[in-house]
Amino acid sequence: MKKTLAAVAVLGAFAGSAIAADVTLYGVVDAGLQYNHIDMDSNTLEDIDSVSMESGQQSGSRWGLKGTEDLGNGLTVGFVLENGFTFDDGADGGDHMFDRESMLFLEGGFGKLAFGRIGTFNQGQGSFSQIGGLTPFGTSWGYAVQAGTAFMTGSRYENSIVYQTPSFAGFQVTAMYSMGGQDEGENESTTDRYYGVAASYKNGPLFGYLAVDSMNYKSWDAATDTSLGDIDDKLTVTLGASYDFEVVKAYFGAQYFDNAKLGGGITSDYGDQFAFGAVNVEDLYLEGYALTVGVDAPVAGGKVMAAVGYMDAETASNSDDVVEADFTRWSFSVGYDYPLSKRTNVYAVGAYTSDDYEGTGTNNGTDWNPQSYTLMLGMRHKF
Repeated sequence: MKKTLAAVAVLGAFAGSAIAADVTLYGVVDAGLQYNHIDMDSNTLEDIDSVSMESGQQSGSRWGLKGTEDLGNGLTVGFVLENGFTFDDGADGGDHMFDRESMLFLEGGFGKLAFGRIGTFNQGQGSFSQIGGLTPFGTSWGYAVQAGTAFMTGSRYENSIVYQTPSFAGFQVTAMYSMGGQDEGENESTTDRYYGVAASYKNGPLFGYLAVDSMNYKSWDAATDTSLGDIDDKLTVTLGASYDFEVVKAYFGAQYFDNAKLGGGITSDYGDQFAFGAVNVEDLYLEGYALTVGVDAPVAGGKVMAAVGYMDAETASNSDDVVEADFTRWSFSVGYDYPLSKRTNVYAVGAYTSDDYEGTGTNNGTDWNPQSYTLMLGMRHKF
């Protein structure tokens, strides 16, 4: 809906700037039903059976403003302000007004230079997100074989600087650095600082991707004014590709990671309820690798999707010395996505995930193998 007046009507406070620039009001509303059975594999934790209305199963429900101004001489200045919300209860999606993205950028023949709260290329659906191209489920649908459950991904980081080169015959490089949280002290040892670089290739039916990124974990606790010790940085190396054969599109992804915490799946949601020694499994730092393969194909006017993922890891150097465990994850998902129009579609997705922790060393015999069975039905509308 590319009309200045529409943006002004929604947010009158932006009236002055809206008149001066080309402003777009946009958004996504995604609502559906979800059935979950979680086998907690525990004598003390109850299994979970639930049917719920969910917001943002395929795409996080959101609204936003974006705009550009031509400065002449091939230069363009622009911004993106995007806020997430949960459609089923109307609640704001985060503790920031523009929690999904708050970005100002300058673009020209040199490429694109951006500043603000920005998602990494190894994250979800931000302006620079690319890892979703390694699986047919992108960065969506919860426990499905999507980037957030198949790989160790990034997040949105404050005080970020991003540079992206122009595309050279489909080849492009993106680099990012985050100074860390403003409340924790930017560029200080009291905050986590992110940095990484990615190279991608998009030409016709082929998409290729290689990214190396890291988190420089904070080594000082500002609240207690104490040292956290020598903490090794997080490292991920991600590569993959997709190729569209027209009758079917094939996907492949692989990742090596070290000193990383799982950010999706059963462990992310319920790992605070199971511990090895004094450490909950959601707080374990892991070293290992992940693999995914998938396909999608046009069927009956829509698209069929299927993918399988595997992760194999062990606790890494940042874990407590008494914590020793091996971890594996198997996941499988199938789905169907059908467009009702250019802006509205319906979907159905089924997913299975199995996480398996096996204690080693001093934790030998301490095992946890939760499993999830999920069915998602819903509708998404873009405006």
